Amino acid sequence: MSNILDLSKKKILIIDDQKTFQIMLKSMLLGLGALQVVTVSSGEAGLASHRQHRFDILLVDYNLGRGKNGRQVLEELRVKELLRPDGVFILVSGENNLSMVLSAIELQPDDYLMKPFSGSLLRTRLTRAFRKRVVLRKVFQTLYRQQYPECLSACNEHISQNGRYKNFCRQLSSELYLRLGKVDEAEIAVNALLKEQRFSWGVLALARIKFAQNNMPATLSLLDEVLKNNTNVTDAYDLRARAYEQLDNIEDALEAARRAANLAPFSISRQMYLADLARRNEEYDLAKQAMAHVVEISRKSVHRDPKYLCTYIRSILDAAENGEDPRQINSYQQEATLALHRAKTDEALVYSKFDYKTLESAVMARINAFNGQLREAQANMKGIVAGFLEQGQEIPPEIAPDIIIALLDIGEFERAEILAEGLAEEVVFDNYNKCLLESRIEKSRGQRKAFVQSNKDGIKAYTNGDYTESLKQFDVALKLAPMNSGAALNYIQAALKVMNNEQQKASYLTDSCNRCLRIVEGLTLPEAHQKRYVQLKNEFEALTKATA
Repeated sequence: MSNILDLSKKKILIIDDQKTFQIMLKSMLLGLGALQVVTVSSGEAGLASHRQHRFDILLVDYNLGRGKNGRQVLEELRVKELLRPDGVFILVSGENNLSMVLSAIELQPDDYLMKPFSGSLLRTRLTRAFRKRVVLRKVFQTLYRQQYPECLSACNEHISQNGRYKNFCRQLSSELYLRLGKVDEAEIAVNALLKEQRFSWGVLALARIKFAQNNMPATLSLLDEVLKNNTNVTDAYDLRARAYEQLDNIEDALEAARRAANLAPFSISRQMYLADLARRNEEYDLAKQAMAHVVEISRKSVHRDPKYLCTYIRSILDAAENGEDPRQINSYQQEATLALHRAKTDEALVYSKFDYKTLESAVMARINAFNGQLREAQANMKGIVAGFLEQGQEIPPEIAPDIIIALLDIGEFERAEILAEGLAEEVVFDNYNKCLLESRIEKSRGQRKAFVQSNKDGIKAYTNGDYTESLKQFDVALKLAPMNSGAALNYIQAALKVMNNEQQKASYLTDSCNRCLRIVEGLTLPEAHQKRYVQLKNEFEALTKATA
């Protein structure tokens, strides 16, 4: 390839929100021989233009104002497979903030240019990037098509020829071996490289191999070596966190994940993992902060999804429910309510099929139940129970955890567990939500067991004609699950038997029956339970009129 890059045949796109820089850079490119240069001012406009023209070169500023940033543009191009295998993407920035630079570099653009730069530097970087693309054409083409065995062969061919980019190919081949499950081959290749020179990226690659072999002590030892040479290797902290997690050392795993997130905070998966570890380490506020980052990162990215908002609100309520300071708990609940109200006007949700009303009902039911407002909680759950649980409508998976938790909070254990079991077969939750849900179900298991036993003892006593004992047991069951419709009906049935005894006209039974009727009133019940409710209500009203 010629050392002089011919730009006259290259289609070039500049994405920058500053008009003066657009003009300057376009003039610079025209001076270097370019003939086809398009400029746009936003990431969204840049993506639309690239879909239409498929540019050879994209020069994208990192900060693009209110819309997508340069990192998100590159991410979307990758996810939607819009980048050409022979195209060049260069990120440009006027800031040298470490977290921004590391977050940009980890997406591996072809190059990263700091403003200001000269025309000669730009030509040098473009020439270098295109030379690599041309020499490794077969590598990039097969990688683009996800033909990993063929890509591996192309890498090995270049390495055997002692090519200019052999170290790049060695690094890529180790990743491909792991992706293909060929761990031993990956280890042989990396060890051969490290015998020549102890590159930090080679040591990191060997650490990944040891992790895949489930050798955590060796993994951690190699990572220590990497971080001793360079404390800013984000991937090393990511892997260190995973290794400590495998050793059930959640505290050190959390510290490593925190370091990684501080270095390069603009990764959804990294922040989600931090939230998961923080929660498991009972650092609920940190988990909430990490989920807030996820919402902010995803808002304008290709990964935008209502599930992140739902999980963020869930993390706030989780912090509230595990809090001790009443003022802090109240602050968390206000934060959850505010996030809920903001979501109501979020364009990403307004113009989607997201079921905001159901989320609002489930969240408010959880807040009501935590504050002891069980009647209000039940009222908020009424529509959810009627629509999803009784009529069989499809439950939105992003809201399902809140529905299950709210059902547990009001004592509808059976419905909650049936729903959880059904979702376990249909929905794959991320680890954060999976662990949160499992912990809440486990927390309620003892209460549910006691409730089931009391209800069972009450039914047995009723069957044996011991209505007073039956009433006592159903009363215990209702204390454990105050809004459980089945226990409420059982209590009324036993109370009617006791009240029919002329010597026991206690007014507390009338009040308790009225309370139980209010629990069931308005609920959508199975046909048999509905008939039972109507019958018991009629019997109660007839009895109270007769004794009035």
